[in-house]
Amino acid sequence: MKRLASCTLVVAALVSAFSSCASDDGANVRGTSCGASSGSGSASGSGSGAGSGSCASSGSGISNQGSTDNVKVNEAVAAYDQWVRDQIDGLLEKTKVFTDAVRANDVAAAKAAFAPSRENWEAIEPIAGLVPDIDGAVDSRVDDFASVNDPKFTGWHRLEYLLWEKGTTDGGTPFADELDAELMKLKTEFAKVKLTPIAVAQGSAELIEEVSEGKITGEEDRYSHTDLWDFAANVAGAEKAFELLKPAVNAADADLAADLESDFDDIDAALAKYEEGEGYQSYEALSKADKGDMQAILGSLSENLAKVPGVLKLG
Repeated sequence: MKRLASCTLVVAALVSAFSSCASDDGANVRGTSCGASSGSGSASGSGSGAGSGSCASSGSGISNQGSTDNVKVNEAVAAYDQWVRDQIDGLLEKTKVFTDAVRANDVAAAKAAFAPSRENWEAIEPIAGLVPDIDGAVDSRVDDFASVNDPKFTGWHRLEYLLWEKGTTDGGTPFADELDAELMKLKTEFAKVKLTPIAVAQGSAELIEEVSEGKITGEEDRYSHTDLWDFAANVAGAEKAFELLKPAVNAADADLAADLESDFDDIDAALAKYEEGEGYQSYEALSKADKGDMQAILGSLSENLAKVPGVLKLG
């Protein structure tokens, strides 16, 4: 599987002390009980088309409570925490390449930079629950709004629409500026977050479930069809989370660790078939059979990842 060009992919599972409007049951990566905000006009937000649920001010549904005496787990959390903070810098850098191209009215350069700019975000996607409004402002779909011209429809997908459907950057500068500003807000707010073991253990499973039930349909990058870049980033982020926790998981349940390694090997191989240059082919190249295979592997992977918190006695 491709890795981020400028830095290692960040883990998918992020949780926040800022989850002010998330429900308490921990059912979804993104909370579904929030009201509308500047970033989103509905409860679907950037969740999957399968109804995973989101809203612009959504908090993560993952618990950020509790602690453990497991030294291996605590070492993993510490490494993960520092790594995440480092990766946010990479997100800002790569997104600025994209937004600079939009501001320069260079359609070809902006199209080329679009998918790479999203890799780090997709790897850390549940971070949307950390900072109110970020997810809706930068990654919501047009489904949340009255039309593609709704001024509240902002972020990557508003610019994606301009570039691929309109073939222009006209009118894109304010959205590019806002995207940069929102991601800087992400960096500022995440600096205040203290991650806990349950956060690291839960998020990957829920993100992979979202991919298997919704994103696999191609609903997210519907204009550019760069979805396979997103899938790969989601998977690689989850894989890194497991890599960090693997010593603890292996000590507690070697069979589960082996199953997870097998699942990751399988999905890596499935995605590798569609690698092209530094990235991936268009989603439109994905065959029906391969899409079905990916969905099955992702389903198994999400189920096995969901066992990790229990195995590590973090719930």
